[in-house]
Amino acid sequence: MQSFDWEPDQMPDQHGRTVVVTGATGGLGLAVATRLAAAGARVVAGVRDLDKAARVLPSGLEARLVDTASVASVTAFARHLAEDGIVVDALVNNAGVSAPAFALGVDGVERTWATNVVGPAALADAMLPVLGGPSPRVVLVGSNFSQRTSRVPDLDAVGDAAAYRQLPVYVASKTAAAALAVDLGERLRASGSPVRSVIAHPGVAATGMNGQTETLRARLGGAVARLFARTPDDGARSILWAATAPDVEEGSFVGPGLSRSDRRLHVVPVRGAAADPAFRSRVRTSVEQAVDRTRA
Repeated sequence: MQSFDWEPDQMPDQHGRTVVVTGATGGLGLAVATRLAAAGARVVAGVRDLDKAARVLPSGLEARLVDTASVASVTAFARHLAEDGIVVDALVNNAGVSAPAFALGVDGVERTWATNVVGPAALADAMLPVLGGPSPRVVLVGSNFSQRTSRVPDLDAVGDAAAYRQLPVYVASKTAAAALAVDLGERLRASGSPVRSVIAHPGVAATGMNGQTETLRARLGGAVARLFARTPDDGARSILWAATAPDVEEGSFVGPGLSRSDRRLHVVPVRGAAADPAFRSRVRTSVEQAVDRTRA
């Protein structure tokens, strides 16, 4: 494990770089987008609500409509970037959700899975033609849950309303997303692409995600967690490092330790189900099938 001190004021100058950040109107996404823009980057904020973006985004950030729960939306988002001749140095796949109850998204996929797994994977693939510059990369905002659970997600249960439980489904979605990030990196290496795939987790961060709970007990647990959690600015550090550091290695999994007093970032190997090639293959097949159904 590699551990080191790093703060956002150590970020290289970002003038001349373009970074896309999804879910940029609050929490980690807003913190990341704001810091990148302050360092000189052109930030394209991928958002679901342009009115909200106009209210909360700092002046100078460009907001474009994208819903990561919709394959059509992420495909159109990437296509419009290409049509406008925009070369993107980094994609930060940050948008995520933890749905309190079972619901289907616009593509007929369970909403947490659609937003956290299918959409980000489809967006990363669709944006590969516009990723460029001297050090292009895709940064998935992951979760340490995927590293700390030994449970292998049951892909056949994704659409089972009766089996839906908020936290297990969220953990399964982040595990599958990590598996897809590793799979993407392997495919990029095999093709000789310079694009790197990296996973950054924020630790336990106090964001709106803590309030997306289905029961009073869970909401109280989220409130307690926020008391001991990192602020969005603190949680954003690992994401900023992954998006900007020139020496980021492909396949890195980076984030803070459990203790809020530990300011170091730690780079570790991907663990759990995401490290299993067979599971990665099953997730890739599942996502490809979901994407194909939207285009049938």
